[in-house]
Amino acid sequence: MKKFILLLSLLLILPQCVYSEPTEEIQFIYINGSNNNDKKMKKWFFSGVEKLHPYMFESFSESVLVKNHLLKNGKYIISKYPETFFWGDRSNEEMKTINSDLKISKMFSPKLAQTVRTLLAHFLHDAIWVSHYKNMHPVIEDLHKQVLASYKRNKPVVLFGYSAGSFITYEYMFNKLPNIDLNDYFSKTKVSDDFKQFIKNNPKKDTCIDALVESGLAVYSADGKLIPNIDTDKSKLDYIQIDDFTCKLCIPNGALKGIVNFGSPLILFYSDISNPNDSLTYYNKLLYKYILENNIFWLTVNYADDPLGYSSIDNISYKYLKDKINIPISPKEGFIYSKSDVKSKRTFMGAHTSYWSTGKKFAKAVKAAYEDGYKLYNDNDL
Repeated sequence: MKKFILLLSLLLILPQCVYSEPTEEIQFIYINGSNNNDKKMKKWFFSGVEKLHPYMFESFSESVLVKNHLLKNGKYIISKYPETFFWGDRSNEEMKTINSDLKISKMFSPKLAQTVRTLLAHFLHDAIWVSHYKNMHPVIEDLHKQVLASYKRNKPVVLFGYSAGSFITYEYMFNKLPNIDLNDYFSKTKVSDDFKQFIKNNPKKDTCIDALVESGLAVYSADGKLIPNIDTDKSKLDYIQIDDFTCKLCIPNGALKGIVNFGSPLILFYSDISNPNDSLTYYNKLLYKYILENNIFWLTVNYADDPLGYSSIDNISYKYLKDKINIPISPKEGFIYSKSDVKSKRTFMGAHTSYWSTGKKFAKAVKAAYEDGYKLYNDNDL
């Protein structure tokens, strides 16, 4: 009887983080961009998803390479029914104030200046708003709930981030992928030798940034650096529970199949992706390593005439990236690739909003980016 009670107690305290191996559909989830604060633009986004997804489903499904690798020769199919993650109305109160100010400035500003001012306010406000951590964090927490709900239904996901929605896909990967080896992380930080030895004696699963922060093992400083807690006794107690936080807050292995960012101004707001001197580069190195080693693809596909579309990373080979990040990588089928050579044939400003209305062309560009990116990183027999 005592043994039974002990076994039951152990089961109750073990992390409840066991998911079944996905065997069915891959779910595409589309994330909106800026300027979706009113009913008209919200309807425009949802209508655009309904127009685009059938073409995306068709293009991915007809690719032999996608069938062989993303869909694992029939293990998966792509869901015919898209899901959306909508965050566009979360900055409504701020936009009401901005629109009120715009009405006042309209009385004394030249018409052209007022038109440009209004366009910039509506397109850039949400992008700036969501890039702040206090606003971003609840957004990615809600996205994580949706991803977990899908994964528990045997539906791993591919996230499509449009415009400022690409900030959300990036932050989601950056904060939620379990790419941090705790022993390696703390060996590089200024914690006590006693705590470092404690970690070696009590190995835990790899974790993510959000789990480190929420567990109390680390905090964000005012300048955005991740600083470990130097209170050894408290850190030991927090460390013992880290697997629980990992289960709740990190992306389960296999839940995220890929990212497709489009119309993306990501590098304008996140210089750490391309700036080797940025303090967060270490964590981006871990992000790239995890993507390559865990069969995740990260595509950035912009129309060539989209003024807000920027490539996130140069199209470089696995060998070059390995040398650049200077940490050991054991690649599988993951890759990072940008494609911006297809023209929308729309006006200068119209190109940025045309991805939804030119679905067939855009879907073919995404399929080509997947195929080209895979071949660049995996130059063996396909």
